[in-house]
Amino acid sequence: MREWALTAVIMGVAGLVLTMMLWPTPSTGKRLLKKWEVTDPTEAQVTDAVRYLRKRRLLYPWIYLAGGLGPDFDDQMTHLVIIVLGGALLAELIALRPSRSAQRVASLVPRGLFDIASKAVLLSYAVIVIGVLVHLGIQQEWQRMLWLGASAAAVAVITWAAVARPATGDERVDMALRTRSVHVSAGLGAAVAAVLIPGKYGFFGILVWIAMAHTKPRPTKINQ
Repeated sequence: MREWALTAVIMGVAGLVLTMMLWPTPSTGKRLLKKWEVTDPTEAQVTDAVRYLRKRRLLYPWIYLAGGLGPDFDDQMTHLVIIVLGGALLAELIALRPSRSAQRVASLVPRGLFDIASKAVLLSYAVIVIGVLVHLGIQQEWQRMLWLGASAAAVAVITWAAVARPATGDERVDMALRTRSVHVSAGLGAAVAAVLIPGKYGFFGILVWIAMAHTKPRPTKINQ
């Protein structure tokens, strides 16, 4: 019990340090919007982006604290990586709830999943998850399959919400952040899946996460 408590405290402190290191500023928000094809963002648009990031960063210490009390894997590195990746994915999921002060606006153009997200990102994610699921099933790694199912469910909810939730604030920013949520969550889910294969594909999963999280949307969809 003491070992679990110590692990939880260490992970909570790590989450707090990470939150402080990654705490969003206006310059962070501006870079985020430019990356997702919102050129020359206004002050109001930057404020929306900073709010979006802060909602996620504030969850990190609490999620990592809880993750330290979760079940162990055969090796501590897998446990640590799963907590970090799973925590970031869970933060995306919890932060879906819109701000009470946010003003909802109607979209004149129907939104489809592929209007928001890259087909390459979504199909690559599906292939990776199915491949890992088959591998874990053959190896009878039931605990790891449960983690895979939980991460896939989180990605599915985030993806659904990106399409279905009401629009808020500036339309261009709203669309850009929807795309960002889908791509980042798919990348995190793919990384979690890869890390769940014991000692083989963890580094590959991290590279896939980075690649998906940096895949830009088609400008015509964001600027429409």
